[in-house]
Amino acid sequence: MPTRTVHRAAAEHVSDLTEILNDAVAYKLQQGDAAWGQTGWTEAGVLQTITRSEAYVIEQDGICVATMSLSWQDEKYWGIQEPVAGYVHRIAVRNGCRGLGIGGFAMDWCANQVSARNRRFLRLDCDQRNTKLCAHYESLGFVRVGTRPIPELRDYVASLYEKAAR
Repeated sequence: MPTRTVHRAAAEHVSDLTEILNDAVAYKLQQGDAAWGQTGWTEAGVLQTITRSEAYVIEQDGICVATMSLSWQDEKYWGIQEPVAGYVHRIAVRNGCRGLGIGGFAMDWCANQVSARNRRFLRLDCDQRNTKLCAHYESLGFVRVGTRPIPELRDYVASLYEKAAR
């Protein structure tokens, strides 16, 4: 069984995370999902994201295989909310590692972090047109609780998902 660890992303992870995020952008575009844009990430953009957000690295047997961010508010997608949830964003798994349960592992880790802060829900969003991704989140126990158009992202409508963290 592989050994998986999660820790805060740091400058030394920029190259790996840039590759993983760009693989994810390409994969999303293949699925008809342009929510993350058309052009991908630069190392400078990844470094900026690492320094201003709670970005994490998932390693499997010492190799960086995924990344995600976990935040404690998300007004852009969820509006003003009571502090009852954690919000996961930008979960991306390295090419060749999809289908190994890394996404489920990441969601369980995030739910544990949310629960440790005495919050009740883990929340996320995705493009409502990406039915494959919506089905994946539902298979992990998330329930669609609404939708929200995001005008600055043109025709993007976020499907809002949550699941109990405990």
